[in-house]
Amino acid sequence: MELISENFSNLTEKINITISTKLVEKLFEQRVFTVEEMNCVLAEKTSNAAARTLIIMIIQKGEESCNFFLQLLKTFDESLFRDVFLSTFCDRKETFESLIKGKAKRDKDAMSSITEEDLDELEAFLKRFYQSPYFQNFKPLGEETDIDIIFKLETTFTDPFLWKKDIYNHRKEKIKFENVLWNIPSPCIIEGEAGKGKTTMLKRIAALWASEICQHLQGYKLVFFISLRGTSKGLYETLCDQVFPVTYNWSKETFLQKLHKLGEKVLFLLDGYDEFSSESCREIDELIKQNYKFNCKVIVTTRTESLGQVRGYGALIVETSDFTIESAKTLIMNVLQEEEATDLLDQLDASDFMKNLMKTPLFVVIACTLRMGETDFQMNTQTALFCTLYNLMIDRGHSKNKDVAEYIIEENIHFCGDLALNGLFDHKYEFRKEHLNNIKEEILLKIGLLNKYGAQKSKPGYRFFHTSFQEYIAGRRLSQLISSDKTDHLKKGECYLNKLQTMYDVTNKYKNLLLYTCGSSKTATQKVICHIKKLCKEEINEISSDFVEFGINLFFESATKKEMNEEFKPIFSGKILHISMHNVGSHHVEFFEHLPGCLSALQLVKLDLFGKKNALARDENIKCPGDLNELEPQTYISKKVVNLFYDWTQELQTLEVTIKKFDYLAKSDIKFLGKICCCAKHLRLNISSSPGITGNLTRVVDNCKRMRELIINNTPVSIDDEAQIAEMTNIKTLSISNMDKANGQGILLDGLYKLFEIAKLILHNISMNEKDGEILANGISHLKKLEVLKLSVLPNIGSSMEYVVQSILHCDKMKELCLINCCLTSNTFIILSHNLKNFTNLEILDLSDNFLEDDGKLSVETFSKCPSELLFKVIN
Repeated sequence: MELISENFSNLTEKINITISTKLVEKLFEQRVFTVEEMNCVLAEKTSNAAARTLIIMIIQKGEESCNFFLQLLKTFDESLFRDVFLSTFCDRKETFESLIKGKAKRDKDAMSSITEEDLDELEAFLKRFYQSPYFQNFKPLGEETDIDIIFKLETTFTDPFLWKKDIYNHRKEKIKFENVLWNIPSPCIIEGEAGKGKTTMLKRIAALWASEICQHLQGYKLVFFISLRGTSKGLYETLCDQVFPVTYNWSKETFLQKLHKLGEKVLFLLDGYDEFSSESCREIDELIKQNYKFNCKVIVTTRTESLGQVRGYGALIVETSDFTIESAKTLIMNVLQEEEATDLLDQLDASDFMKNLMKTPLFVVIACTLRMGETDFQMNTQTALFCTLYNLMIDRGHSKNKDVAEYIIEENIHFCGDLALNGLFDHKYEFRKEHLNNIKEEILLKIGLLNKYGAQKSKPGYRFFHTSFQEYIAGRRLSQLISSDKTDHLKKGECYLNKLQTMYDVTNKYKNLLLYTCGSSKTATQKVICHIKKLCKEEINEISSDFVEFGINLFFESATKKEMNEEFKPIFSGKILHISMHNVGSHHVEFFEHLPGCLSALQLVKLDLFGKKNALARDENIKCPGDLNELEPQTYISKKVVNLFYDWTQELQTLEVTIKKFDYLAKSDIKFLGKICCCAKHLRLNISSSPGITGNLTRVVDNCKRMRELIINNTPVSIDDEAQIAEMTNIKTLSISNMDKANGQGILLDGLYKLFEIAKLILHNISMNEKDGEILANGISHLKKLEVLKLSVLPNIGSSMEYVVQSILHCDKMKELCLINCCLTSNTFIILSHNLKNFTNLEILDLSDNFLEDDGKLSVETFSKCPSELLFKVIN
């Protein structure tokens, strides 16, 4: 450092910009410089300015970095190096090589200062720490609160299931928690909504390693649990603050080199990337995003809305699944006394909403807290749950602030809302004293709205007990501002609302803020909906499929129900709602009940119904299916789904009902399906892999005169079913795939001519002979409104395909024609080619996988002589 300082002016004059660039890039590669420091040097326009900035930065880095800089300079430009430093070395009677050798010896001595015994001692300390009550016992509502609820990691944690996701962020399969630990790909990213137990999961991994009972984790020498919301300026400094005992005093470079040498024997558990500011600690950000450089294992947790920041770097991405009802009950029994637990469990059993809410561990915690403080509380929304907790804190806090004037308390509560709101938009979840401005911290600390951490430090931090609670406080405050009669408050609230500039902001980034805002005030709900409608107009083609589900949740959380039909209607108009029988929640029930106008405004409602394998006893004395009535399996379609479609005063525009894997159809299922299918102006029925439908199709759709689309895949049909389909004269689309015609008698083909309204006909992989082909041709010739015809994998239709092609010539409205692998011969191809000019609306033509026999060349030449504008349109 002294050598560089003494020759500062000489260096700035002689190091050109090319050498500066080489030096700074190498310093960045060796992690001496950060990317910001490198860019700072590269941004300089002149050689002198670049050299000056580089040298000042390197001097500030310390002795070791300066020696490394000198070594690089000698490598890149030895003549310049000797020109600048030769006289200095002569005066000191030493060479640069001896200086470097001395540095290497010092480095070697420093490395040897961390011995295997030191590492063993650190390992033992970490294992004691992770097994200590300090680490394993925690207050889920904040360490500094007076709400005396303590969780023990050992008794409250239950091994969760996780969803493994692909690179497109789609769920692929459910895996067990222990499977993730077997061979951790690095970095492994665990995503999940707030309160889904991600922190507890990482703590569990640390505790399992410390207990030495988990074989999967015994290969790790060191495991570091780090909370990313409280990082310091570097990785080593963060470890010193959060993990190391105060007696440890290793050099940073030495320790990091030792970690790199240990490689995959080191596991970092990084909790809360959504609360992490990458600018505050570049080393930890690089540990995740450039993990290959560190050669160690990393598991990082993040909330769903922040997943996009790290998803591209993950070797494995898993999503936390819902908390099971059994796990929620276990947690309640472990936390509460018997009488309190029994009361809460009774409330849980009586409420579908409560059961849905208990899928999130955080809400189980809050419910337990409220049960301890309020014996009679009602929860019907997330907002109501937080509101009850909030009011409980305020009531308790007033007694502790009895010497403070009421208006001062109220003023500070409003300041707290502003803090939460500003923090949310600034992506800030930990605050310093300077962020509190006019807040009197002791008032909020006594109430419990804020918690103070690290009070013994020179700069303690202030946090809300959970990010979700900060979102609620922010939503409550935003609701107050945009509902206010005061002009300055109203402008301030609208300013916050205008920060939501895209539909992604609405449905993802600030979703919870809006839910809690609407849950706090009817006026606020109206203002929020008005803002969303404006964004809908601006991004009409960019609205995701999640938007309708978000809109339903927004309605469910809103402070009023029946009065909001007209306000909500525009945001649902023309959209698609997708419901699965496995995820029908209270918000769907109330939406159907209170907003029938909004439901009717939807363009399409998709309903997926799933069956299951027959659970009949496999006893030799039982004869199937003769005894089916005696052993009728449980109804597939749940009453919760059925109740959505009963007692209706309005109609859906289009309803798509998908029936999958129904091996059996109980009488009640038939009744339910019939009722559901009658609820729309237009019905689209999609049946897949459901032999239970065979013979029952007539009973399902007998009273449904509004069938517009029927899609049957891998499901046999009976004679009665075929006759029923042939009588559906108003049907617009008919698609039948993967079916053995032997199950029927060809009644459908015989009656195909009756379906004169049909616009789309698809037949795929159906066993048809030449006689069937002639019947099919006769039917097609009567379908004057046919616009789409797809015939594929009909290898036995033989020469009757010529009749089919002749019949197609009568369908002059054809837009899409696909004849794939269905015995298309050269002669039929020529006939079709000669008549293509008559299909003025044709846009798609697919004749693939057909063997044209000996005259194939002639047929292709004939096809090439079609009008060029037609060929261009079809080919493109």
